[in-house]
Amino acid sequence: MKNHLPFGRENSIQELMTPDLQFAFQIVAAHKRAVNGQWSYPEHQHTMFELNMVLEGQQTMHAENSAYLQQEGDILFLPPGVAHASGGSPAMEPMTYFCLHFDIDDLTLRRSLMGMQTTLLSASDGLAATAIRAALDNMLISLAYAETGMLRDKLTFLSDTFRLLSALTNWAMDGEADILQETNASENKVALAAAMERELRAGAALNRSNEEKINIEKMAAKLGYSPAYCKRVFQRVYGMPPRQYLTGLILRQAKLLLIDTELTVEDIAYRLGYRDVSHFSKQFKRWMNLSPAAFRRLTHSR
Repeated sequence: MKNHLPFGRENSIQELMTPDLQFAFQIVAAHKRAVNGQWSYPEHQHTMFELNMVLEGQQTMHAENSAYLQQEGDILFLPPGVAHASGGSPAMEPMTYFCLHFDIDDLTLRRSLMGMQTTLLSASDGLAATAIRAALDNMLISLAYAETGMLRDKLTFLSDTFRLLSALTNWAMDGEADILQETNASENKVALAAAMERELRAGAALNRSNEEKINIEKMAAKLGYSPAYCKRVFQRVYGMPPRQYLTGLILRQAKLLLIDTELTVEDIAYRLGYRDVSHFSKQFKRWMNLSPAAFRRLTHSR
């Protein structure tokens, strides 16, 4: 019997394919701010990563029972959940800084960045730190988009965002040797978290990505652990709860499907495992503050 191979592979001798990539990189509340010598900011924490760069003057930042003195050009990297406060300028002089909050749902890079801990990046900290600083400098220039809203300015800001992602990835790779020691997660815990991630992705691939259909309790039982332990390990290794990661998978898949205008919103809802289109529409609007139809119009507007 003839072996029917996919078109293009009939006479192939060797083939190497890269894994499919699908992840979200989010930037929130990026801002440049000039302040006077009396300015300070109280202790707070958030669920995202933060990059804080001093542009003019000096800043004292307090985080994890340590004080970090930032000179011009110094960048402070803060992982999620770290309580921090700015004491402003130690000399009580005006100061200008650029602050950017970001998040990423690619678990490999996320785990690497979680292992970096709070870090002060000075001008002498190597090529990776220099690349992060250059990316932030470019983003400062393209902040004109915040005022103009022009398409070209937005595309420039998007390009600078990819440069920042590349610089962060290279920085994480430079620190890869220290990551296993700093994440406080044993190999067994890392393996369990990775197994959970595969189960979540498998559910999405089988069009079972509805949150009601992928049951964390059943997944934990399949892996031989309690649900509470599985959730705790996933959070420790990847810095986010499994439910949040699952929601990101659903939303990302929904947005990609909505770009395909040959599919109706009803088709997409059923593909994602929802029982009815109204449930899907309500969920999508809660996530994006846009209805599926409005999101589709935006992606195809000229």
